[in-house]
Amino acid sequence: MNLLRRIARRCETHDRPSYAITTQLERQLGMEPSDPPDSIVDQLADPDLIDCGNAWCQRRR
Repeated sequence: MNLLRRIARRCETHDRPSYAITTQLERQLGMEPSDPPDSIVDQLADPDLIDCGNAWCQRRR
């Protein structure tokens, strides 16, 4: 499975939904923010601040 992700240039860190980014987009669009996930880590995790360590990742910092 990791080989397929790498071939497709998909990153587990940067290609999954982030509550922080989703909430920011909802506010910019004038929508009410969605309910936060149960996990505090999922609530605060921002993939733009995380270096995934994958040289092939297109969004790598």
